[in-house]
Amino acid sequence: MELFTREHGRVGAVARGARRRGWSGLLEPFIPLQASWQGRGDLKTLMGVDQAGRGYGLRGRSVACGFYMAELLFFLTRREDPHPRTWERYAVAVDCLGGAYEEPALRCFEVALLEESGYGLQLEADRRGETMQPGQRYRYVPDRGAELAGTGEGGVEVCGATLQALGAADEGALLVEPVRSEARQLMRAVLHHHLGGRRLRSREMFRSLRGIQ
Repeated sequence: MELFTREHGRVGAVARGARRRGWSGLLEPFIPLQASWQGRGDLKTLMGVDQAGRGYGLRGRSVACGFYMAELLFFLTRREDPHPRTWERYAVAVDCLGGAYEEPALRCFEVALLEESGYGLQLEADRRGETMQPGQRYRYVPDRGAELAGTGEGGVEVCGATLQALGAADEGALLVEPVRSEARQLMRAVLHHHLGGRRLRSREMFRSLRGIQ
């Protein structure tokens, strides 16, 4: 199993004797834990597990969003590499799943994860070093940053207000169109680039849920 911790980052662990120790009901997704482990190898051995807060009874789309964040953590972080800001944003996002601020919280989590994984977005100034202007249209290219719209090729076209909202983690601004949809499109493109084309199983969950609806 994989644990995502504030101080140690992602930790791989095995839970020997989980049923005998009464841990079976705790070692489920989206249950906050207080855990201890030992071992020097890549996989630690769990020594103690206690529930550290209420579990999240996620359903439908919320489950898909939760697994989406888990997949991003798995692919974009290394074991035992702390990501404290990402951990905080993850906790906020899980709290917001199923609510009005679900999308803004997910965007803030994505930005924090990319930043702490070494793939931070350039959200304060364009490639010329000019401060982003909220009313200006830009073309954002992963690994290159923002250029004025109408120059060059590729990337995702967004307004300066969208880039500023992502940079400031302004959940209120990220809730309002067109910033909301532009931020979603931009982050999808940037993440696809840094994932190296890996397919996320959570995407399949989203598609199947749309089919049910």
